Amino acid sequence: MVIAEEPRSEMLKKDQIIAQILKDCYWDYNITANDINSIVVSNNFRKKQQLFSKIIYNSTDKALSLHFLFDKETLLLLFSAFKSSYNKEYIDRYILVLRNILLGEENYVESLAWKKR
Repeated sequence: MVIAEEPRSEMLKKDQIIAQILKDCYWDYNITANDINSIVVSNNFRKKQQLFSKIIYNSTDKALSLHFLFDKETLLLLFSAFKSSYNKEYIDRYILVLRNILLGEENYVESLAWKKR
C-alpha cells in the first residue's frame, strides 16, 4: 500500500515545487505549470537556460527546484553556460554552493568557511 502512494506523493511534491517556482519567479508572467513541464522535457536549451536563470535569481529554494526539474547532466550544462548579469558576487557564491550540493563538487567558498579564533 505504501508503494502505491509514493508516485502520488512524488507527483504532489513536484506540483508544489512548480507552484512555488511560478510564485517566486513568474509572478508577473502568464506562465503555467504545463509551460514549465514543457520546457523541462523539451530539447530547447535556450528555454531551459531562461528557466534556470529565473530560478537562480528568484527562487526561495533554488536547490530543491533545480534538483526536481533537471537531471545531473542537464544541470552540468546549465551551470557551465550560466553567467551572472547582476549582483555578481552574491550570485557567483550561490552558484558555487549549488554546484557543491547538486553536482557533488567541492568548491571552496571563503565567505562560508569556518574561521579560526
